[in-house]
Amino acid sequence: MLQPEFVRDFFQAAQAKGIHTCLDTNGYIRKHTPVIDEVLDATDLVMLDLKQLNDEVHEDLVGVSNRRTLDFAHYLHKIGQKTWIRYVVVPGYTDDDDSAHRLGQFIKGMDNIEKVELLPYHQLGEHKWEALGYEYELKDVGTPSKEMMDNVKNIIASYGHNVMY
Repeated sequence: MLQPEFVRDFFQAAQAKGIHTCLDTNGYIRKHTPVIDEVLDATDLVMLDLKQLNDEVHEDLVGVSNRRTLDFAHYLHKIGQKTWIRYVVVPGYTDDDDSAHRLGQFIKGMDNIEKVELLPYHQLGEHKWEALGYEYELKDVGTPSKEMMDNVKNIIASYGHNVMY
């Protein structure tokens, strides 16, 4: 969404050819402008990453507040935009019961959400950070266990959504 005019034009051209469009975003929309609505009008599905509902933990994990993303999620619900939520299960950051309950409570009643997809954390992007000269701060974080994934899945599903991984 850093180049919404391009995305709008690209999606409109794709839809004109009968091609399904999917906006994969973290929802960090800086300013809601008419072009954002034009992008969404040409979007068949939004895949929205919700990294953490606790704003303090989100800031620690991502470096910015989650407010813009959560506002965007509310907006998608308001306009009835078909949405899939993606939630990365990161041991020590997003795998605890409280985090799962916060997500479940936040999306409860959002009938535009077709499913919640849990993604187990992995370190496949570590080399990208190193290539850019940055320290990869999650290098000591492991992949979540099946039991951990099942627990998070069951908690979120208890709020009425289809959850898978």
